[in-house]
Amino acid sequence: MQVEVNLKEAQDALLGLIIPLNCEPVPLDRACGRILGLDLAATQSLPPCTQSAVDGYAIHGGDLRPGRDTPANQGLILRQVLKAGEEPEAPLAPGETVRVVTGGPVPASASAVIAEEQVRLQRGRVFLCHELAPGSNLKMTGEDFKGGEVIARPGTRLTPGLIGVLAAMGQSRVMVYRHPRVAIVSFGRELAPARETPAPGQTRDCNGPLLAALVARDGGEVAGVEILGDDDPEEDRERLVRLHSQSDLLLTIGGMAHEAGDRALPILRQLGTGMLFWGVRIKPGSHSGAGMCSGKPVIALSGNPAACSVGYEVLAVPVLRAFQGLSPSPRRLTAVCANSFPRGGGPRRFLRGYAVCGQDGWRVLVLPGQKSSMLRSLIDCNALIDLPAGHPPVEAGSEVSLILLGLY
Repeated sequence: MQVEVNLKEAQDALLGLIIPLNCEPVPLDRACGRILGLDLAATQSLPPCTQSAVDGYAIHGGDLRPGRDTPANQGLILRQVLKAGEEPEAPLAPGETVRVVTGGPVPASASAVIAEEQVRLQRGRVFLCHELAPGSNLKMTGEDFKGGEVIARPGTRLTPGLIGVLAAMGQSRVMVYRHPRVAIVSFGRELAPARETPAPGQTRDCNGPLLAALVARDGGEVAGVEILGDDDPEEDRERLVRLHSQSDLLLTIGGMAHEAGDRALPILRQLGTGMLFWGVRIKPGSHSGAGMCSGKPVIALSGNPAACSVGYEVLAVPVLRAFQGLSPSPRRLTAVCANSFPRGGGPRRFLRGYAVCGQDGWRVLVLPGQKSSMLRSLIDCNALIDLPAGHPPVEAGSEVSLILLGLY
């Protein structure tokens, strides 16, 4: 086991052991936001046939330019009036026209459609008010998608637009990566469930619900959120074994400080976890570790809320993304800092920030409450400001590197 690694070493150690989860079929109406697991190809061409883009009249190629001696000059014979859902009876001949509707099929041999407001009806015939270019107001077969064309690759997030395309092709189910199941365990006899009134000397567990919400945000499925005290070590071990067996990723919280009473490392070793590292050179979140147990990752996070959150973002999120066939690398950009942060030096530091994009580009606000023990900075946090080791104090108006949090 490595002790006190840098963040890249920690991430590489974890991600080198992660493979994407299996795929599963889900109904289309429950697929939004899921991650595509297989190549998605068009099952048919769209449009499936040449269609009209307007309500109007289909015109034969020989009648596009009405002249003195052309049939169009004498008025086109209206052969058929189509309603929505009806098809033409026969190909179009010169001197004939068929009334068509938006999105409806046009007769074979039709070279254009003229909008109904651009014709004149007289004596049962249709007169064109101007010339037409070939292809006018036509939606050609396959101009949107051609049958067999690859629409999306594995790792694509299913958007409402992509779901609309699949529905247009008659697909009712789609293969996506399975949701990673995540179990969350807080260590500490001083913790009480959030729904209960703490006893003297206890505090409510906020980290468990915090991580559960973050896991749901990142496409995971929470397998359980529990607190393990030390009143009955054997019962605690059985509960931990059960949670581990029900999950793809086990997150533990607390018991990480280097003191004689620390619990996390001994418990994880008793579980059979082969530790990869214990301690990461970042702030907050230095008291983080990880290992593998029965082929499943276990990530141990700090008990301080901000440190717990940062450790989750930089260690657990890449794993959850890799499980779902996504690139584990975060979305990174440069922003102008709207305010200052007076501290400098020390290890690589992550400040909780609120980022917005305006006409002048990205700007980020260093949120109040940057102590690792404080919750305040987590309320509006949508980005981490990534400051390298030994950084100087951050001045208002300076450029900083950002990691955007959440879906991307």
